[in-house]
Amino acid sequence: MLFLYIKIPVVKDRFGQSHQLEYEIDQILREKRVGLVAGWGGSLGDVLPDGSRPVAFTRIDVDVSDIAEAREILKASLPALGAPAGTEIHCTIDERHIKEVYSESAWLLGLPIA
Repeated sequence: MLFLYIKIPVVKDRFGQSHQLEYEIDQILREKRVGLVAGWGGSLGDVLPDGSRPVAFTRIDVDVSDIAEAREILKASLPALGAPAGTEIHCTIDERHIKEVYSESAWLLGLPIA
């Protein structure tokens, strides 16, 4: 299996703690026989003036058999599932670490990860 992950900005009142999005992504990947969700978790954001660090992103780890096919499925599915603008798909292609970022109108493809 190969690995990629999805980084989804936390938008208040969306997806919450139900993990519905993770389950839906897992179901789609399994139905297409291209992979499965291996796990998920939150990533903390910047420190706020009060010292707290709220969760800024949900990260979904995905094991796939075909990176190219999985990326295409995810790029079609994530907007339809309600993933917000700023959602990213991270993977390695030809030993290059890249990300693809969803904007309101299209995916920005093959961006290098700094």
